[in-house]
Amino acid sequence: MTSSKVARRYAQALLELAADQGQLEGWGAELERLAQMVSSPELMVRLTSPELPDQQRLEAMTLIASRLELSFPLRSFAVVVARHGRIADMMAIAQAYQDLLDRRLGRARATLTFPAQPGDADLTGVVEGLERLSGKKIIATVNVDPGLIGGVEAELEGRTYDASLATRLSLLERQLSR
Repeated sequence: MTSSKVARRYAQALLELAADQGQLEGWGAELERLAQMVSSPELMVRLTSPELPDQQRLEAMTLIASRLELSFPLRSFAVVVARHGRIADMMAIAQAYQDLLDRRLGRARATLTFPAQPGDADLTGVVEGLERLSGKKIIATVNVDPGLIGGVEAELEGRTYDASLATRLSLLERQLSR
């Protein structure tokens, strides 16, 4: 079974438990913190080393979960993941959880690239337009690329919507050169 399928199964199981407990967002945030911690290169190498005895691996995950002050269910989840040798999949599990949660709550994540830091009105206008287009609540991440000159590029659910001035000028140049 591929890593992404495994990650999705773990994420789905945790999501169902979180839904039963009314902890969808909270457990998602805890899972993200755990994934960030164990995915650090130096810690990942040690936790996934075949030289580390299984009992010490479980104890390490328990200690990490405790130090992060995770809830009991997430501490238990961390140990289950370690017991099944899936620590290396923790970041993929967290991403799969977030994707499933967004789908369940009717949300989508968009990356918006502006030529300069946008004002509130500009950002709101683009987000509202994407919400009308997708029919979902948009969670935006803003990037700045001075090379755009003006306008905005939006990446949403694998599609790119390009309303940048650089692209418009390029299209105009091609039309004029015909």
